[in-house]
Amino acid sequence: MPKYFHPDVQDNGLNEAKNNANQLHLIKNYAQGDSYATVLANSLANAATVSGDYPLTNQGTLGRQITSPLKSPASTASSIASDDLHIALLDTVGSRVLMVTDETSDQVITSPNVVNFPAINFKMNQPV
Repeated sequence: MPKYFHPDVQDNGLNEAKNNANQLHLIKNYAQGDSYATVLANSLANAATVSGDYPLTNQGTLGRQITSPLKSPASTASSIASDDLHIALLDTVGSRVLMVTDETSDQVITSPNVVNFPAINFKMNQPV
C-alpha cells in the first residue's frame, strides 16, 4: 500500500503534477521509489492526460488537492489475485513517476478488458 510524491512535487507543489502528468497508469506491485522503467513494466492499463484534466482546488484549512480524471482505457496486460494494484501519474517527457496511490479493490485485470479509472484526490494537507 505504498504511496509516493516525486521530490519535484514535494518541492514545487501540486502544480508540478498538474502541469507535467501526461499519463495515468494502473500498475501492479508498486514498491516505494520504484523507477520509471519498473513502473512502466508493471503497467496494466494507461490513459493519456493533459494539464486541464487535473483540477486544482482549495480545501480551506485542510490544504490543497488535485483530482485525477475519469478514464476508461482497455487493459494492455493482466494481473493475478495476489497483485497489489496502484494508480500512478507519470510524466513521460521527463521519465518521472510523479504520484502514486493505492488502488483499493485489487481486482484481477484481464487484457483487453476496460479499466475504469476513478477520480482520485491527491492532497497536500496544511501542517499540523
